[in-house]
Formats: sequence, structure tokens, C-alpha cells
Amino acid sequence: MFLEESIRTLDQEIEKYLEPYKEEVQLLQSVPGVNKQTAAILLAEMGPDMSQFPTAAHLASWAGVCPGNHESAGKKKPFEPRRGIHT
Repeated sequence: MFLEESIRTLDQEIEKYLEPYKEEVQLLQSVPGVNKQTAAILLAEMGPDMSQFPTAAHLASWAGVCPGNHESAGKKKPFEPRRGIHT
């Protein structure tokens, strides 16, 4: 009971903080696979000003979600994925 009430309180706080970014949240939710929680996480991590990223590729690279090719001559290379936004 206590935990459920705490979660409800936190959800209400998050809603309050997202209110000024209603348009950004809706826009992010138009991306397939992005729900309201993911949109909130993206806004919290990157902020609403995307001008700091010259291109979408720069943003994807910063977030650690760029597709990569870790194979050469048919052999898979070991790699450590970059820590980024993983929801």
C-alpha cells in the first residue's frame, strides 16, 4: 500500500514537470515504440532543445543507439555497447 501510494505521488510529480513540455511529449510519442514514460525519460536526459545536436545521427550517437557493424571478413568483433539511454 505504501509503495503504491509513493508511486502515485511520483507519477503526479512527473506529470507536473512535463506540463510545460506537452507538445514535445506528444511529438516524441509519435515515434514508433515511444510511450509517455519513454518520452519523459528522453526529455529528462536530452532536454527539449535539440539544436545542440547538428543532425539526428549526432543525437543517436550521443544516446548510444546508433546501429553498428562489429564484423569484419565474416568474423564478429567483441565490443562493449556504449552506455546510453536504454528503456
